[in-house]
Amino acid sequence: MDTIKAQQWLIGIFSALLIVILIIVAGVEMKKSRSYKPEIEIDKMTKKCITCHEKKGIAVSQIDAWKESQHAVMGIGCYECHEAKKGDFDAFTCSESDILVARHPTPKDCARCHKQEVTEFSESKHAHQFWLLKNADRAVFENPISTRHGCEQCHAIGNIWPDGSVGECDVCHAKHSFSKAVARQPETCGECHMGPDHPHIEIYNESKHGNIFKAKGKNWDMSYSTKDHEKIPIEVPVCTTCHMDGNDTQPMTHNVSARLAWESQMTWSFRTVWNESKLGNWQTKRERMESTCKNCHAPDFVEMYLLTADLVNLQYNEIRREFVRWTKKLTNEGIIDRLKADGKFYSNPVLNGFDELPEHNMYYAWHHEGRRYRHGAEMMGADYTQWHGIWEIQEDLVELITWAAEHGDAEAKKWVDSNHPSKFATFALYDVPGNEWNIGVKTNTTPFLYNNYPDYWERIYQNVEAAYQHGLLSEKQWNLWLKRYKNKDYYLGLKFKADSTWNYYKERNDYDFKKMKEQVIDLILPGKPFYKK
Repeated sequence: MDTIKAQQWLIGIFSALLIVILIIVAGVEMKKSRSYKPEIEIDKMTKKCITCHEKKGIAVSQIDAWKESQHAVMGIGCYECHEAKKGDFDAFTCSESDILVARHPTPKDCARCHKQEVTEFSESKHAHQFWLLKNADRAVFENPISTRHGCEQCHAIGNIWPDGSVGECDVCHAKHSFSKAVARQPETCGECHMGPDHPHIEIYNESKHGNIFKAKGKNWDMSYSTKDHEKIPIEVPVCTTCHMDGNDTQPMTHNVSARLAWESQMTWSFRTVWNESKLGNWQTKRERMESTCKNCHAPDFVEMYLLTADLVNLQYNEIRREFVRWTKKLTNEGIIDRLKADGKFYSNPVLNGFDELPEHNMYYAWHHEGRRYRHGAEMMGADYTQWHGIWEIQEDLVELITWAAEHGDAEAKKWVDSNHPSKFATFALYDVPGNEWNIGVKTNTTPFLYNNYPDYWERIYQNVEAAYQHGLLSEKQWNLWLKRYKNKDYYLGLKFKADSTWNYYKERNDYDFKKMKEQVIDLILPGKPFYKK
């Protein structure tokens, strides 16, 4: 009996040891698999480049990046991209050899393997030559050296090369890894799409999309492919999800303009006509974007959200119209002067005058606050629509009119002297009953306008109908707006009663203010101040 028990104990001990050994072996193998590097086969020319670079310590980190790339796995080495012919604009002979090398691989070189991607990019707004629009902000107000590593560093994405190709693929796909995962990181887009005039990365980070990505994105494989129309395998969108990646309804594309329905970075918001012959009209582009949103969101939410964002774009135009009217008026009256030298004007007060306050206000209301206002509405960045957007635009307009009054304009003086609340709505308004998030009782009202203008919604109706008839809203959007308009009491929460809840929180609010008065407002310190007026 003792012998049997001893055997059982030995078997148990050896079994436990075997399990431990297997766990250790599995761990080692997993570690190996994680650190596995594929065998790289390279030709003699590439081997010569790498050997020389590593020996002399020149750009070795770029070689390491290349070794991690799909190019390396596929046997695509240095020379396939850096091959040059005599007479090429960037050809030079390497000092350590007789090899003719191209210093600047261009999209034309990439197109040998990635023709579709290069073609799509070249037809996008990324390839648009912003240098065609060299206004006074670059020519006069700023100085040339400041734009070298300023504007030009980002706008090089649309660089025209001497070989006739356009763009720089490595703006998004880092040298020399050309990683899809790096290109998909929101921060990669945020290298350029950030700051006071186009804070897209900041807007994204503020949004629920950005917050979920920050919480979970580190665990996602961002090197996935959507080329075969597969479902997007991440929980929330990054920049490329909406603007480039494919899904089961549409192919992936390197044309970032294919899903944009507005030109909302321009001085005016207008429906895009960019490359209509290939991309279709703005409604087609909007359908592409909606199909992406509807991967995660209900159709009624998507359509209402985008309709509201569209009305924000249209509202911007009416505010912009006021800035144009005032700057033209003040210029015609001689109150604003234009920059002039040698008989030539160097500024346009409507676009880019900078020597007088109204021109400065107008520029900011477009180039900074106006973009933030529109883009925040389009990308779920509430604070950028509100405090960084419309609030600052209104401040610009008030400051402009006040300046005009101080400089003798009679209309402006009358405006400044008025104490009527409607003075801040000198332009036509757009609106929509309620919002896409909820039905709010006693909250979805603007007390002064609603209570003092019985025809408020009739005026709004006329404006929205005009936008629809002018082709700025689709028939589907017009019908969606009409549905809200005809049932506005429901969507504004006016037909519901929640008085007990309302009164409960009002009592709490009143108590807060009572205590604030007792603790702070009524407190007068006995010690004398040290400065006597």
